[in-house]
Amino acid sequence: MPRLRIGPDENTRLRYSVPDSGLVEFELEADHPVKTYIVRPRGLELFDQGSSTFKYYGGFPEERKKQAQELRLPFEGPWYLLIVNPDKGHSVSVNLEVRY
Repeated sequence: MPRLRIGPDENTRLRYSVPDSGLVEFELEADHPVKTYIVRPRGLELFDQGSSTFKYYGGFPEERKKQAQELRLPFEGPWYLLIVNPDKGHSVSVNLEVRY
């Protein structure tokens, strides 16, 4: 599992391509609760602009330390796993695995 470090009140986004089957799966464990969103490029743009109404296709917008999800994405092309550290005072360490 790759290990990521996300600073206080920061995020990271990992880009992937939707497989032919459309099935994707991710699992993460963090030392502090994080939020996750599976978004298309336009959703990522809206998030970066500060919108709270961007469209996401999966993830956990309610903060959690442990997350696991398997889903079928209803589109082709690129997608992003957006991981947000909402804590303004602490960095977070995240172990992550994405499968498809």
